[in-house]
Formats: sequence, structure tokens, C-alpha cells
Amino acid sequence: MTRSSDTQQIDQQNDLLAALLAYDRWSFLAWQDIKTKYRRSKIGPFWITLSMAIFCVTLGSVYSQLFKADISELLPFLSIGFVAWSFIAGSLGEMPNLFIDNALYIKEMRINLLIIHLRALARGLIILGHNLLIVLGVYVYFSIWPGWFGLLVLPGFILVLLNLASIGIALSVIGVRFRDLSQITQNLLQVGFFITPIFWFPRLLPEGSWVVALNPLAHFVDLVRSPLLGHSPQLASWVGATVTLFASAILAAVLYRAKSGRIAFWV
Repeated sequence: MTRSSDTQQIDQQNDLLAALLAYDRWSFLAWQDIKTKYRRSKIGPFWITLSMAIFCVTLGSVYSQLFKADISELLPFLSIGFVAWSFIAGSLGEMPNLFIDNALYIKEMRINLLIIHLRALARGLIILGHNLLIVLGVYVYFSIWPGWFGLLVLPGFILVLLNLASIGIALSVIGVRFRDLSQITQNLLQVGFFITPIFWFPRLLPEGSWVVALNPLAHFVDLVRSPLLGHSPQLASWVGATVTLFASAILAAVLYRAKSGRIAFWV
């Protein structure tokens, strides 16, 4: 029994490295997911981009009048923020049911569970790549060039991606045991959309307001949006996202090590 337990712990420790090295597998599966979902569509995932562009233009036109804001400032802020939010919320929203949706694979074969995670994140990245056309359109229409600050989007996005991976692992392990977590997550994301500065400016709140200071989603969006608008992200965003990553990574590692061997029996 002890030898079996030790072997399982070693396998769990090697799961992450093995999953990363199997990039050809999960990237191919992610691309196939997109192709299958939009098989009979003429423009495929660009439907998501089109609907998002219409949403941003409509909401930006309305809220620029409500807030008495210049549309040339609000619409780029809203559009780029909404593109970032869609990736973040989409990635987190599917995590509680991730193992449940892949129950057939988990039950029928020995599979590295982290490959399922990377497949889901890669699928989100592909959709994000399509939605970046909105950012390009904003640049062209409003003659925006982020300059050297734009390079900060690389470390910022990597930090956000690591957070999504860590939080996602924790959500998926808990979600397969407690099925209500999916509904709880969806409700929290809906609330998060309104308390995260996506279609309203943070400056509208009192300085140091908890709505932004204690909102990790606001930090994630800021790390992506600010560099693309030619600004440096707030220091609080770097600190908040780093602290969140530290806490979520520990939680994910503990949960995965303790419960991954039972997931096949729970799905």
C-alpha cells in the first residue's frame, strides 16, 4: 500500500511537466474543439468576435453619454477590457465542470488530468486570438499606438494565465465533488462583471476603494488592458495578481495531490 501511494505521488508530481511536454496533443485537441463547434458555420469563431464588437460599440455609445465621457476614451477602454474579461471569465466559468464534461476519457483510460486543463486554456487562447481583431480595429479607428508600454502586456498576460491555470485546477477538483460550484462560479462571475471596471472608469470610485483593491478580476483585466492602451498597469495590480497566484497555486497543488486519484470515481 505504501509503495502504491508513493508511486501515485511521484506520478502527480510529474503530471505538470508531462502535460507541458505534450503540447502537441492538447493544442491539437483544442483546435479540433473549435473546428467541431463551428463545423457548418461560414465564419466560425468570428461570430463571437462580431457579436462582441457589436456589443462593445453599442454599450460604448450608450455609456459615453451616461457618464458624459469622450467616446474616443471610453470605447477603447471598454473594448479591450471586454476582450480581456471574456477570456478570463470564459476560462474560469468552464472549470468547475471540466472533469465532469470529460468523464468519458477519465473513466475509460489513464489520462493526465492536467492535459485536460491545458486543452481548455488553449481553446480559450484560440478564441482570444480571433477577438484580438477588435483590438486591432480600435487601434486603427482611434489611431492608438501603445508604444513601449505595450510590451508590458507580455509579463502581465503570463501572470494572468498562470492565475487562471492555478484557480482552474482548484475549481475543477472541488467542482467534480461538489456540483453546485458551477452555479456559484457563474453567479460570482456575473457579479464580478459589474464590479470590475470594464465599462466604467476606476477613477469614478473613491481612491483606495475596496471594489478595485480587493478584486483580483480587476487586477487581471488591468494587467492586460493598460499596456494595450499605452499605460503602465497599476502597482496594485501586479501585487494583487502575484499574491493571488501564490495563494491559488498552493491551494491547487494541495487539492490536486490529495484528490486527483479519486476524480475517476467522482465523475
